[in-house]
Amino acid sequence: MAYRQTDKVAARLAVTRRSILDAAQGLVAEGGFAAVQMTEVAKKAGVATGTLYRYFSSKEALCRQVFREVSTREMGMLAEIASGDEPARERLTKVLRTFAGRAVRGRRLSYALLAEPVDVNLAEERSFFRRTHAEIFVGILEDGIKNGELRKIDARIAAACIAGAIPTALIGPLAPQSHELDNNPDRVVEEIVTFCLAGAGVALPESNRQTRERRTTP
Repeated sequence: MAYRQTDKVAARLAVTRRSILDAAQGLVAEGGFAAVQMTEVAKKAGVATGTLYRYFSSKEALCRQVFREVSTREMGMLAEIASGDEPARERLTKVLRTFAGRAVRGRRLSYALLAEPVDVNLAEERSFFRRTHAEIFVGILEDGIKNGELRKIDARIAAACIAGAIPTALIGPLAPQSHELDNNPDRVVEEIVTFCLAGAGVALPESNRQTRERRTTP
């Protein structure tokens, strides 16, 4: 008779797998993907090192899953905002501010996801999620153009420019050796938001501009 996994065993395996992934993500958040060593993951997860390989064939496979989970969560959050009922301009602003704001608050993890030198597998994941990020902007821009909120532009080219500009702008401030975020992280966020909105032909309302000025004043 073929072995059939019981619900209890499946639940236990799922818990162990979750513990391993959480441990690996914690290490990435502390020191980037370079900090993910299988012995350290095992220690943090409370399992034997050999146990890790029952769930993930290699460090690369484990890192890829961590990258995929975190990126999927972040993109899901942005997609939810983008699919809301607010005007396109408001959704665009919220998506920009949410992405940049979460990046500066989770600085080390964000740097690992956006800019840390990685192997080809993680580079593939990064490229996939950047395309996903751009598609979120495509939807908002197309809505805005269709409704007359935004000027007529090539939504796909504009979205690609915006999705590329954000991580590029964040690389320097997020870098481990940088001190740019130490005193005024809001300034970085608001500069990114303002630049990307301008690229889409959107000017900040006066009330928002005044708020931005207060946030960016040292």
